[in-house]
Amino acid sequence: MLRVRPVQISDHSEILNLAKVAGIGMTSLPQDAEVLREKIEDASLSFAGKPKHPKEEKFLFVLESMSDKRLVGTTGIYAHVGLSRPFYSYKLSLIAQASQSLGIYTQHQVIHMVNDYTGATEIGSLFLHPDFRKDGNGKFLSRCRFLMVAEFPHLFSDVVISEIRGVQDTTGNSPFYDHLAKHFFQMDFKSADYIHATRGGQFIADLMPKYPIYVNLLAQSAQDVIGKPLEASRAAMQMLMTEGFSYEGYVDLFDAGPTLQADRSRIRTSRKSVKAKVHKIEKAVKADKMMIANTRLADFMMVRSELIENLQDGTAIISSAAADALQVSVGDDIRYVL
Repeated sequence: MLRVRPVQISDHSEILNLAKVAGIGMTSLPQDAEVLREKIEDASLSFAGKPKHPKEEKFLFVLESMSDKRLVGTTGIYAHVGLSRPFYSYKLSLIAQASQSLGIYTQHQVIHMVNDYTGATEIGSLFLHPDFRKDGNGKFLSRCRFLMVAEFPHLFSDVVISEIRGVQDTTGNSPFYDHLAKHFFQMDFKSADYIHATRGGQFIADLMPKYPIYVNLLAQSAQDVIGKPLEASRAAMQMLMTEGFSYEGYVDLFDAGPTLQADRSRIRTSRKSVKAKVHKIEKAVKADKMMIANTRLADFMMVRSELIENLQDGTAIISSAAADALQVSVGDDIRYVL
């Protein structure tokens, strides 16, 4: 059985190993021991209800193999972005221009730097070890965050976003970055991405142009990838769109990957989840597997396991393995969804 649980300080070395497997480009999981330690400490404070900054909880989870206690994945939620440091995006807009004397009418796409997602909730830090990319594990790791959003709605924004990785070539370079941001940052894509992940985005405000940029002035290779996901991220993007996310013309400043957004109340997993009390715990339960969570913020944990629901009295029967993993007993609350 695999269990999603809050990250702990003792997980540091294994998280660093996962970051190395993830490679460059996974900005929310940088290969930097000190930065990762700080992320784990921030998450520990958030789960304890004592975030460093009000409303800026940073919840980082690990996916744990219960049989050998090996960590095989990560996932996370950032309660509100852009409050203590700006959160930047490019917004695609349309400009129409006309000359009546010449009878010429044109439309041009422009991108301009915005902070429109200030205060939004962001899901991120999603990584699953290649050996475990099977049996629906990736879908579980992604969707489980929405059980937390459903259980603790007061902690999160009405708007939830997800930045999808943009197109990169086989060497890890971004054609969009190379034809735009590189001129202003004077460093390669990997270096800029790493600085953003480890030191924050102040250099973006310092160096990037503040005025709209006409898309048709960019190289064709840069134009072609605006709003397009990295092929390896396409399935994750489709899963989020099935959950109710949509692309509204916002893209990442570095690689132009699409930013998806959703109304928190309309996210499918959150909306369809049910809260119940554990009525009985049995060694073996013959039923459909559900995503099941306990309801305690400090040690919010989730598993996939068989569950028998009784919607009439709001109770459920779960297996002893699930109860042990979630640390719940008869009478405790759980939240579940198919």
